[in-house]
Amino acid sequence: MADAAPTPQEETAAEQLTPRADFWSGLLWIAFGLAIAVISWNMDRLERFQASIYTAPGLVPGLLGLCIALMGGLLVLRAAKAGGLKPVQQRQPLVLAEHWRLIFSLLWSLVYALVIVASALPFWLVTAVYVAVFVVAFQYAERQAKGQLPRGIMVAIVHGLISGALIQYVFEELFLVRLP
Repeated sequence: MADAAPTPQEETAAEQLTPRADFWSGLLWIAFGLAIAVISWNMDRLERFQASIYTAPGLVPGLLGLCIALMGGLLVLRAAKAGGLKPVQQRQPLVLAEHWRLIFSLLWSLVYALVIVASALPFWLVTAVYVAVFVVAFQYAERQAKGQLPRGIMVAIVHGLISGALIQYVFEELFLVRLP
């Protein structure tokens, strides 16, 4: 299947990404990954139960944290090669409307976390709604332009229901984690 040509908005967004932003983002990912690794290292290893190191609760998060830090390091190196350490020529003003996806993601994730903690609704249902709203929000303009809005909403609902059920199953049945 051939990839579609980028839209003018995507081209503008891609032009605005700078090696400097990648450089600083990479540093943040390194710090985040190392923080995860350190916290994981300090988790109880369940030695009093003669548990093997491979069953320690912090093993997988620690490895993931190290991978995140490694990827952040690669991003920093790539950005440095692309000129991420060069002085800034001219600062452009921040336009919040251009960052609606980030703002929406942060606010919707906060609502999701609050609903999970504060309500008696089933986890799978709240997660299904969370995923479905994300899909609708991020595909709305494209689906509306193609006249596929009802189909897009149905696809989002199906994705949400499948995600909610699958996440619930994986965590509760495979990882044995009680979800709210």
